[in-house]
Amino acid sequence: MDDLKNLDASDVLAGGGLDSKSPAFKDPHSLKSPSQKHPIPASTLSNKNIVVLIPAYQPDPMLLALTDSLLSLNFCVVIVNDGSPKNFDNIFSQINKNAILLKNAINLGKGAALKNGINFILNHYPALELIITADADGQHKIEDILKLKDTFFERENIDLVLGVREFDGEVPFRSKFGNKLTRLVFKAMFGKSLQDTQTGLRAFTPEFGKIILKNIYNGYEFEMEMLVEACNMGKNILQVPIKTIYINNNESSHFNPIFDSLSIYFVLFRHISNSLVTALIDYLVFAIAFSLGFGLLACMISGRVVSGSFNFIVGKTMVFKTKKNLKFELFAYITLTIILMFISMQGIKLISLYTGVSEIVAKPIGEALIFAISFFVQRFFIFTSKSMIVNGGGGGGLDVKPTNWEKYYSRRKNNHFKISNITRKISANMILNLIKNHKNINQICEFGGGDSCFYTAFREIYKNAYYVVYDKSQNGINAFNAKYIAPNIQRSKQEAHLVDLIENKNLKPKFDLVFSAGLIEHFDRKNTKTICIRHFEAAKSGGIVLITYPTPTLLYRVIRRSLERLNLWEFHDERPLFFDEVDSTCKEYGKLVARKLNFAIGLTQEILVYKKY
Repeated sequence: MDDLKNLDASDVLAGGGLDSKSPAFKDPHSLKSPSQKHPIPASTLSNKNIVVLIPAYQPDPMLLALTDSLLSLNFCVVIVNDGSPKNFDNIFSQINKNAILLKNAINLGKGAALKNGINFILNHYPALELIITADADGQHKIEDILKLKDTFFERENIDLVLGVREFDGEVPFRSKFGNKLTRLVFKAMFGKSLQDTQTGLRAFTPEFGKIILKNIYNGYEFEMEMLVEACNMGKNILQVPIKTIYINNNESSHFNPIFDSLSIYFVLFRHISNSLVTALIDYLVFAIAFSLGFGLLACMISGRVVSGSFNFIVGKTMVFKTKKNLKFELFAYITLTIILMFISMQGIKLISLYTGVSEIVAKPIGEALIFAISFFVQRFFIFTSKSMIVNGGGGGGLDVKPTNWEKYYSRRKNNHFKISNITRKISANMILNLIKNHKNINQICEFGGGDSCFYTAFREIYKNAYYVVYDKSQNGINAFNAKYIAPNIQRSKQEAHLVDLIENKNLKPKFDLVFSAGLIEHFDRKNTKTICIRHFEAAKSGGIVLITYPTPTLLYRVIRRSLERLNLWEFHDERPLFFDEVDSTCKEYGKLVARKLNFAIGLTQEILVYKKY
């Protein structure tokens, strides 16, 4: 079909795959509507190559005003008529001719309309930077769409942006209750606090758009599955507060509070089906072994081996969809299985003892509690989602707050960190053991070492070394200068300088050893890479670079989560790192000569030692 207005679902339906060789391919610069005799102006493609996608079913005239406003700001606009009845043709015919209008031949659902539009956009906008989805019913204001766009480009490494409503003021009961319930269920199932799981105002990268095209759902549940995929695949989600608007008590909404809610909860609860099937397999194997006359322990082991193998494989590949840490996950899972098996066995014995029922009857009663424990331990500690939920634009209480280092060093001055002093001594001994074979260390630089916990230990070994600290905290620098003037060592043998290591690009390569302990994890990916490079910039050729950082072992996660629950955790921006992220940068500048995990301090740290090229 030659006319843009006549494009329908069969031309661009998600999964159809248009390319430049296909007869149906149209360059968006050359596409014309029936009444448009000239190409779409290039200005509509100039707003950072951003396309606003609007699925529309039985829209009201507010869609026209929204489209005009977006075009006036040089956004590209793609609207999908999701099979609206003929009597709505008068509204679609009035849409600004600079917008692109697609049409599903029948009403396929919001998810299908979104996939239709996403597929078209990905095929026709090669320089695309961002897709924004907005509803056609007037709930999303231009200023909020701009807010999403601006906040996305202000942040690094964001895959999905959600425009989250605060549900204050006059909000329909079904909307407030439904969103609150899905928030709680989502938190329980995926361990992520999303303020608004049902928002239609979203923005995402083209790469994430390709991922969600594989989403099998066509209704409102498509948007819920989008969040599930983002969490399971470790995508970073940014939440931006927007206005909460409901027009005429949300009468224009086509959301069915019964059937559409059920479809959304199906998306969530299908993730526990693995545990239910596992429980059934475990019980069947247990019952067979029990009927053959085996003892309780043998029955429990046989059931756990068969069902546990099934549960681990399906849980890793289909439910939680994690792709790394196989050794850790397998070890943690086997440990969990053994612990829960003995708890379950004791529970079965107690139930059988005090009720008089057979073990075959007592088992499902005891397993009910084990089922819940097993699922949540797997979700929160074994197959954990690596996605990060951050807040943009204020509100929501989900900001990743930077650590207050001035307060931290002030409290250290008053000796409020007795436990950390012990762990630092353990770390210092381990660090010194790793570098003891490297000779001629005469100049040492510690990054982020205000009020250094390592100076005394290093000074005992390297009595005449020149020791320099770089830190951006004035309290830390003051504390170092006040405390660490070692006996019989001239003042000139140690210095502390107020330096922003991210901004400072003029470090001189003069040190034999450059190290940091617990520094690089307090930045985003971009600045973590930068701070790693700074280590090598300050080191001499052939010098040693030593970096320590927390890594998300089970032990680390259990301790940190416990401290967070007790409101005792203050390093909110601490980002436990994997070896690959750090080594991918460091190996370009030096050779890895030592690697060690420090479990003894609880909050597990990995220590890497490099020799600069």
